[in-house]
Amino acid sequence: MSTPHLWYADGSDSPRTSPTEVLAASGHDSAGRADITLGWTIERHPWIDEPSFCARTVLAGYGLGRAVNEGRITPLPVRLSAVPSMIEEHPPDVAVVTGIRRGDGFAFGSSVGWADVLARSASKLVVEIDDDGVDLGAPLIAGNIVTTVIRPPAPAQAPAASRPADDIDLRIGALVASLLPADATLQFGPGGIGEGIARSLDRPVRVWSGLVTDAMAEIHERGLLLGPVVAAYAWGGDPIRRLSEAGMLRLASCTETHDLSILSSTPRLVGCNTALQLGLDGAVNVERVGGRIIAAVGGHSDFCSGASRSVGGLSVIAVRSLTAKGASTIVPSVDQVSTQRSDIDLVVTEHGVADLRGISDAGRAERIIEIAAPQHRDDLRRAHQGPR
Repeated sequence: MSTPHLWYADGSDSPRTSPTEVLAASGHDSAGRADITLGWTIERHPWIDEPSFCARTVLAGYGLGRAVNEGRITPLPVRLSAVPSMIEEHPPDVAVVTGIRRGDGFAFGSSVGWADVLARSASKLVVEIDDDGVDLGAPLIAGNIVTTVIRPPAPAQAPAASRPADDIDLRIGALVASLLPADATLQFGPGGIGEGIARSLDRPVRVWSGLVTDAMAEIHERGLLLGPVVAAYAWGGDPIRRLSEAGMLRLASCTETHDLSILSSTPRLVGCNTALQLGLDGAVNVERVGGRIIAAVGGHSDFCSGASRSVGGLSVIAVRSLTAKGASTIVPSVDQVSTQRSDIDLVVTEHGVADLRGISDAGRAERIIEIAAPQHRDDLRRAHQGPR
């Protein structure tokens, strides 16, 4: 008997049911063996930590970090917008998605992402029912649903969507907010800098993003949203629920939210993303440092590329100049190029703004060094100039 190919949907509410239980529920007699693919998974499920567990993932990091760095989960270098075509070209035997009850059917909860493509493509679909989930108005689940399972309880400590913004985050956020054109469509992610951007807004914006957070929802509560937030995933609490109840949230497939043609044709799209490392040429690393895998490409390159092509838009990298251990996030060259330098327009740190548009690599380096941490600037200049 061939080994079944099993895909898990991803997101802040990714399925918790173990592969053994999913396969048994779907009628596969494979002794729990499967060729498994995972996506964005924030929780550390017990079955992921089992020494014998092996899989691949299209988005490393969060709850998968330990298993990835132990070599039990293999990360694939794929941007989020390319995942649906991967699924359609090689449809899985079994897929499991998380859903909530809506009428006589089921709908996605807080995550759509590429789960709609997964559900339609799989030969057999298992829906993990979250009876405690909030209906945020996401699309109905369509596919060959062969069975449902009840969602297991949450782990004792579920990760928070972001830490509170500190003074440095707020300084960066204020600088980003000052760059926005009138009637901007804004994209940013979770974390302190994202919260700093949201709290610094003083003019109305539209929001089109991979992920909607509480910080984005609070923009509406301040009367600064020009239309519903459009996102592929939601990660947060009551502010997002209130946003949905107000009719100001639309959860959609990443075939729409991350589509390059849609992003690049959106006027004044400002993509605000961050980095693990930023090279002196403007290249960005969001994946690994010193051989350790931390995250994945995800939607980073999708939004940077789309925003850089938007008429009146901007592709912004907003990053703290120092890591938690005092190392410079700005480096002579990045360990891994996740997003190419040609897709970056502006870099913002707490020390200022580097405008890279229409500038040579040498000019880019000079401007980026000027906003690096002061104690690292001389070393960066020497590295840029090379031996004499």
